[in-house]
Amino acid sequence: MGSNKRLIPELKSVMSLIRFRNIVIGSATVLTGSFVTIQVPWNNELILNVILQMISVASFMAAGNILNDIMDIEIDKISHPLRSLPSEKVSIKQAWYLVILFSIISIFSALYGAYLLNKIGMKWIPLVIIWIISFTLMVSYEIGPKTKKYGYIGNMIIGGMLGLVIIYGGATVGKYDYSITLCIALMATFIGISREIIKDVHDHEGDLKGGRKTFPILIGKNKSRQLAYIFVLLGVISIMLPFIFSWGDLEYWMIMFQGPTMYVLLSLNGPMSTGNDKKSINSLLISMVLGLIGFFLLNLLLPYIN
Repeated sequence: MGSNKRLIPELKSVMSLIRFRNIVIGSATVLTGSFVTIQVPWNNELILNVILQMISVASFMAAGNILNDIMDIEIDKISHPLRSLPSEKVSIKQAWYLVILFSIISIFSALYGAYLLNKIGMKWIPLVIIWIISFTLMVSYEIGPKTKKYGYIGNMIIGGMLGLVIIYGGATVGKYDYSITLCIALMATFIGISREIIKDVHDHEGDLKGGRKTFPILIGKNKSRQLAYIFVLLGVISIMLPFIFSWGDLEYWMIMFQGPTMYVLLSLNGPMSTGNDKKSINSLLISMVLGLIGFFLLNLLLPYIN
């Protein structure tokens, strides 16, 4: 319990605090968004910008995850007592320093990326706007007006921010409104909302004591799981759209690249209906990773199979 007196917290505790696995996925999401979207030949500036925005998103997510745990420390003492802050492996003061550090890294990376886009004559304003929107949503979620207290609003915000990461990846290479990119963003949004609802079911006891108005508290656990599965189905539909309408030179048979993703998503009916929330949460994350890999591989192979 005295480890919070350390000047610098242990690396393992920091990795847990920032949700290292999730921020790696966030960085990969930027890479996928940019790779799927790019309409011009790659050059040194664009490659550097993709790397910078992967760093920006990773740092942004790290700051957001730490801020979330700072604000949720009393609830986490009930729901997640082994996390870095409730267990005092990282002190509140240290956590705030990390929030500031990661925020500065994210801001600098985004601004320098905007400079690079402007330098090569590509649209840079969407990149800045998306970053500002995401920052505003994070602040409103965690600090004021604390939309996270209203779980149903918070779920939409977190899901929407996941979708924005995909669009941000497109903006990284100067094009944010490519149809396939927007469909991937929809997929990420719906899967993200579903995952947040199931996480609220899992954290029901702590949220109840914390005075939150989440879906499980308002409509019950079972109906919340059913609602989460509806969002899963919306995610499946979003995946199928580019193939059904042959957007971006895609053909219907190419949907096989998303076969594993759709299998995992549709199979969630089992664990969700039986109340296996932990498995559902993990499977939703896996499905998102599989979806990103599927679109990345398809775009990599598209010149050879089209």
